[in-house]
This record gives sequence, structure tokens and C-alpha cells, in this order.
Amino acid sequence: MKKILFIALAMAMFAGNANALEYEPEEGFTYMGLFGMNISKLQNSGYDAKVGAMMGARVDYVLPKAHGTYLTAGLDWTMKGGKTSIFTLIDGDDEDGTIKYALHYLEVPIRVGFRYNPIEELGFYGELGPYFAIGVGGRHKMSIDEDGSEVREMEDDFTFKAFKNSDDLNRLTFQRWDAGIGFRIGAEYNHHYNLMFGCDWGLTDMYRTSLRDKYVENYEVRLPKVHNFNFSITFGYRF
Repeated sequence: MKKILFIALAMAMFAGNANALEYEPEEGFTYMGLFGMNISKLQNSGYDAKVGAMMGARVDYVLPKAHGTYLTAGLDWTMKGGKTSIFTLIDGDDEDGTIKYALHYLEVPIRVGFRYNPIEELGFYGELGPYFAIGVGGRHKMSIDEDGSEVREMEDDFTFKAFKNSDDLNRLTFQRWDAGIGFRIGAEYNHHYNLMFGCDWGLTDMYRTSLRDKYVENYEVRLPKVHNFNFSITFGYRF
């Protein structure tokens, strides 16, 4: 009886693999539009996670006779950063507020992926590879839950462009360039509709070397290395 069960299981696995080969994606190029949500964080900065948006486009190339292996590259506009809650004393009263980095990047992911189709209308895939990004805008902004001239003055002192090099050591700004590695897993229905989950780990120290040197020179303190981290939930449509 056990031998019969093992034979039946082996036949079922073989049949599943045969169907997967039968439903391999066709070789060549396909294109996809994307939009979704980021949950990002500035690691080692003391800031908590922040929600943002992303949108972009991909081009995939399924390699010939590679059983579902493909190359993919794209161009994304993506929001990253972090935020933290603050408590400050104004006119003798404790006031609540937030400080956040809102960082906008143009990002180019380049990945190798593999796709598996258990049935013709449903495919699963995974991708891994580097990304390269440039900061195209962003701010460090303080917001206090109160009105008044003293509040506005304090908010102005802690609101500045996040990628602008500054001699003011109270304004910790970042370099524009970032690079890292990421992966993505996803599912596609009916050859068009995609749902994806991904993570990116930045490998670039976001502080400029000149800022680090000035900080050591003036405060005898070495700044920690800060890296981008991002988790994304993305919807896509394949053309």
C-alpha cells in the first residue's frame, strides 16, 4: 500500500512539473505599469517607519529556452524616509508634534527572476538584484500641534531641504545617490494582473563624508551610518 502511495505521489509531482513546463511564458519582451505603497525607514537614524507612494514601469525579457528565467529593469518614482514623534516645551506647556524626512527618488531596479506557472492563468515569480537611485527632492519637516509665532519659528528652524549640502551642523542632510539590493515576489493572473511584495536594503551611507568630518571636528562625535530600508506592496498591469 505504501509503495502505491509513493508511486501516486511521484506521478502527481511529475504531472505538476509537466504542466508547469507546458505553461512556460513565451520568450521575448513584455511591459508593465506599476503603482503601490511603501513602508520605509532610515535605519540607525532614530526615526520610525513612514508610509509613502510609488509608481513606475518595467520591461521584462524572458530568456529563450530558460524554463521561466527572465531579466527585468525599470524606472520608478518612489517616496522613502522616516518620521518620529516629539514633545516640546512652548510657553510652559508640553506640545506634541512630529519630525519627518520625506525623500523622493528616481530609482532603477535591475533584477533576475524566475517564473512558475502551475496553471495557464496563474503564475508565481521571484526576483533578486540591485537598484540605483538619485534623490530628486525631499524635506526634513517639523510640525507642532499648536499655533503662534514661537511655534512657526521653531518649525522653520527644523524645516529644510533634505538633499541640500549645508554648513549648519544642526541640519543633517543626505547625499543624493543611493544604491542597494532588493527582492520581489509576486503573482500574476490572466497574463495581466499582478500583485507584488518587495524589500530593498540600501547599502549606501546617506551622510556625506564632509558632514561626517565636520561633525567629528566640532562635536567629537561620529555620526552613525544611515541606510534606506523599504518594504513595498505593488499592483501592476502587464501589457
